[in-house]
Amino acid sequence: MDHAVPLGNRVVPDNDSVLDVLTRELMRSMSGLAVPGSPRPYYMSYSLRRIHELRLRAAYGSLVRSREGVHAHVYADVRVGSHKFDNFIDGGLSRKAEERESSEWLEAPDDLDPTALQVTLWKLTQIKFDEALQDYYDHRKALVSEYLRDETDSLSREQRVVYTEQLRHDPFPRARWESCLQTLSRRFIDHADVYDPTIGLRAERVHRWLVNSEGTQVVTEDVYVEIDVSGWVLTDDGVYVEAARQGYFRAVDEVPDSEGLGSAIDEVLAELAALRNADSPGAFLGPALLAGQAASTLFHEALGHRLEGERLVARGETRTFAHKLGERILPPGLHIYDDPTMARFRDQTVWGSYRIDDQGVPARRAMLVEDGKLAGFLQSRSPIPGGTISNGHGRHDGVEAPMARMGNLVAEGDPARSRSFAELEHELIALARAQGRRYAAVIKRIHGGETTTNSYDFQVFKGEPSEVYLLDVETGARKRIRDVEIIGTPLSAMQRIVAFGGEPELDQGFCFAESGSIPVSGIAPAVLVSELEMQQRSTAGYHEPLLPPPFADDGSRGRSGNLRTRGRRRRPNAS
Repeated sequence: MDHAVPLGNRVVPDNDSVLDVLTRELMRSMSGLAVPGSPRPYYMSYSLRRIHELRLRAAYGSLVRSREGVHAHVYADVRVGSHKFDNFIDGGLSRKAEERESSEWLEAPDDLDPTALQVTLWKLTQIKFDEALQDYYDHRKALVSEYLRDETDSLSREQRVVYTEQLRHDPFPRARWESCLQTLSRRFIDHADVYDPTIGLRAERVHRWLVNSEGTQVVTEDVYVEIDVSGWVLTDDGVYVEAARQGYFRAVDEVPDSEGLGSAIDEVLAELAALRNADSPGAFLGPALLAGQAASTLFHEALGHRLEGERLVARGETRTFAHKLGERILPPGLHIYDDPTMARFRDQTVWGSYRIDDQGVPARRAMLVEDGKLAGFLQSRSPIPGGTISNGHGRHDGVEAPMARMGNLVAEGDPARSRSFAELEHELIALARAQGRRYAAVIKRIHGGETTTNSYDFQVFKGEPSEVYLLDVETGARKRIRDVEIIGTPLSAMQRIVAFGGEPELDQGFCFAESGSIPVSGIAPAVLVSELEMQQRSTAGYHEPLLPPPFADDGSRGRSGNLRTRGRRRRPNAS
């Protein structure tokens, strides 16, 4: 039997052949893995990801990074015991896959040769089985030494799914993209005061095969293309501040042409000029208006992560919303749901959409907050109190164990209660005056955020505004500020939302949590909060380089600026 189809100099695996190998080895392991006196596997699943990846980065007219390749890796879930009690405890959150021996055996043959693939699965499964038995007895021990107050069944029972998509192997337009990025990056030469400017592109075509012992067979293809333009300037008080624009696309033909990418560079350069002259207030406390993109980040960090089902049963979690079903946590008229089946928002494809989750369960909409009251949680196949089946949100990066994660988190307001952005600004000023504040904040965009949910640490979240203004309530003057970050606690932040409205905006990117880095999207209207705290972000100071960039050196020597006294330099992530 021919197991591969040639494509140029590459070998393309046959779809049915891959599924056959995964299924045969899974059944062989289910029937053959046994240790006398110990529980046998009652459930197993394999997933295989083959990723065609291209990474490009250009600066100053040079292509400083151009790498393309194909790599594959496998994941095995081995459950011993029963659906009611098995080797998983804390919903899997206490497991750290990267610290286990099995993490060293995840690489699959790039060409997916059937024999080599079967050997890979055989090796990984044996180690996973050994780890599962150890975890099973650790779980039993915990029942003796601890009172597991939120203990639930270990694995939900789900319907068999058979779902297959056509896999494509079209090459990325590498040469065209390289030429475009290289040409556009020459524009940075005219801006010697901009540090570390880059324009980058990352494209991935992900082929995924998934089978389990319940008969599920899934084959999917997803394309992700990310564009990033960024640069830094050094302010007079010694702070390196960044401006960036990102674009997220789900198809090659959606990537902007050189004119569109050039506009992104123009926006970054203009923003850097504005940031260089912006004020740094040090700290702020008062009412704030968050535009849709910024509001989406607030909902993601302060609310979304705390509605992930595993956090309701894990011993190390604070279970912020565990006992608040039916209680008001947001203003009346505001609804929150997560819908991975949403493929587009207006004219854009959304980053967090998928059809089948990473546990073989069809994606579906999960209602989380209805009319301001907590209505539900994100669920994987780990049952939670009051929730025995998955709602299709089990996701992971292919290494860590899947858990309930966000896909497309959407906030919607009832039209009768929504207000225009101008009306929200008017109410913002009224709030500030009533509180005796001189300034109110308007936050247009947030660069990113983070939160902590475990019981060991404080229950807080942070956000990094990339475009924020102070509005003088007496004069109406508006000034841009920089070098601040939002800080807050989740429950109080949600309770301080007093109004919402304006045009919903889309926020996209990667989300990092216990099950790894996954693509997500968020959609939200603007929200008005009665009180928001921001603190100064920088902690150290930097001076200008001793020499100017080589392309801007006029022959003089020595430092041209004053000694910098404050600031923290943050550099872009290396490709």
